[in-house]
Amino acid sequence: MNRALILLCMLTLGSSTGCGSGGHGDEHGEGGHDHGGHGHDHGGHDEHDEHDEHGGGHGHGESAIGITRWTEALELFAEHPPAVVGHDTPFLAHLTELDGFASVDDAHVRLELTGPATLVGEADMLRPGIYEPHFTATVAGTYQATLIVQMQTELRVAGFEIEVYPDEATATAANPEEETPGMISFLKEQQWRVPFGTATASLGEVRATREVTGQLETPPGGVANVHSPIAGRVMSAARTTFPSPGDTVSAGQVLATMAPTPGAPEDAARAGLTVVESQARVEDARAELERVERMLADRAVPERRADEARRRLRVAEASLSAARRVQAVYSAASSGRGRGSWRIISPIDGIVDHVHVSPGEALRPDEPILRVVDTSVFWVRADVPEFWAARFRRDADGAFSVVGDDRWRTLRVSGEAPTATIAYIARSVDPESRTVRVIYALNEPDENLRVGAAVRVAVPSGELEQGIVVPSSAVDDVQGRTVIYVQAEGEAFEERHVRLGARHGEDVLVIAGLEAGERIVTRGAHLVHLASGAGEQVGHQHPH
Repeated sequence: MNRALILLCMLTLGSSTGCGSGGHGDEHGEGGHDHGGHGHDHGGHDEHDEHDEHGGGHGHGESAIGITRWTEALELFAEHPPAVVGHDTPFLAHLTELDGFASVDDAHVRLELTGPATLVGEADMLRPGIYEPHFTATVAGTYQATLIVQMQTELRVAGFEIEVYPDEATATAANPEEETPGMISFLKEQQWRVPFGTATASLGEVRATREVTGQLETPPGGVANVHSPIAGRVMSAARTTFPSPGDTVSAGQVLATMAPTPGAPEDAARAGLTVVESQARVEDARAELERVERMLADRAVPERRADEARRRLRVAEASLSAARRVQAVYSAASSGRGRGSWRIISPIDGIVDHVHVSPGEALRPDEPILRVVDTSVFWVRADVPEFWAARFRRDADGAFSVVGDDRWRTLRVSGEAPTATIAYIARSVDPESRTVRVIYALNEPDENLRVGAAVRVAVPSGELEQGIVVPSSAVDDVQGRTVIYVQAEGEAFEERHVRLGARHGEDVLVIAGLEAGERIVTRGAHLVHLASGAGEQVGHQHPH
């Protein structure tokens, strides 16, 4: 049994603490639905004495009337018994924050009714997400209602009506118990405990795309693999620490040094002998220059002889300096201390992504030392099969998704704020894969992207199609049928068989079975499907 089914079973077993749904008589209004005949029995449960103390029982014997409204920030699902003049009427409100679909906790609510009279009811939180203000009407008629929710800011849910009847007989006749077959009950307490979300289906347009495989890359020069230029010992650069993964470096920055190791044991001794020989040549050249300068003062030699002597001295001094550097290199290599003669420099700006060696480690020529990655530019490579390549639209937007992540990121190449540009479309077909390479350059790469990651790319390959646009997460497959769950009211859902059209990333076009303005489940659709077989059908008596 999978985890979602176990969770749903647990929630269903605990539904005696939740809010069930009864039959539904729809009375549509702007922004939501008023539902009559919602058969809840709010009294008579030991676990909810506190609820009963707040007037949770209906008291009239009639079915509850359901009200569902949405604002940009809140969902209100409320139930109340038919209101009768002179009777206390509880208004049981379930409040949901749509951002994150969580219960509204620790708020204060005020129910205001205007019509034949002005009525007010207030309440603090009864249980998480649930509030129960009461009102008592003295005049029958239709009242316009507003629920004011005081949190950190004040939010209002308006646009619904409450009918007050002159007597119980009239109330009962106007609200007969009804059941709507096929409805699925998924309680608010269940919705709040699982990943869940809803949205209004809206008209839009989608361009058909083809999903192909691809990879995240960097431009040529975006990755630099630094290798050892010689055989030697790698060390930290002077007055710096050895590079570590995550370090930001710039082009030309010295990252480390290398002290070459002798090719044979006698090379170090030969370097010392060269220093001695170079010192002797310097002394001879200096003595010769002094002798020639004395002779030049006596006009015994021409000026040319003095210039030649000076030149021989400069060459001898340069040879001595080079010999001493070589001797120092071998000394550093043998001792593991001191500065090396070879500097390891970063070829590009970027971040040190991987370090292959440790300070003091001896390397052979061309062994890897570290890798630097420039993350300022990312390429998304799409491998488009050749029989789709002719229909590729370079002026239309695409999308991509990293393997293992269901989110689709838009490759917007048009409009005022493009997120990508088309860097290259191959002029040839790969002879092995029979694909054409298309490369998008991301303008502002996400820091969570990784070079080399496999991706799915939705490449545009058709014309724009109009219809009802829903997120792909709203679509569920039930035994080969494509379905979407429509929210009839706060706790009641209808399984709707739909026909789909074009897809583009997370956007899917519904061409039959759904109307614009209907509220649909966009997250947790599979949980609603599980609830359909859990034995909780609309119209049951379910105590709060």
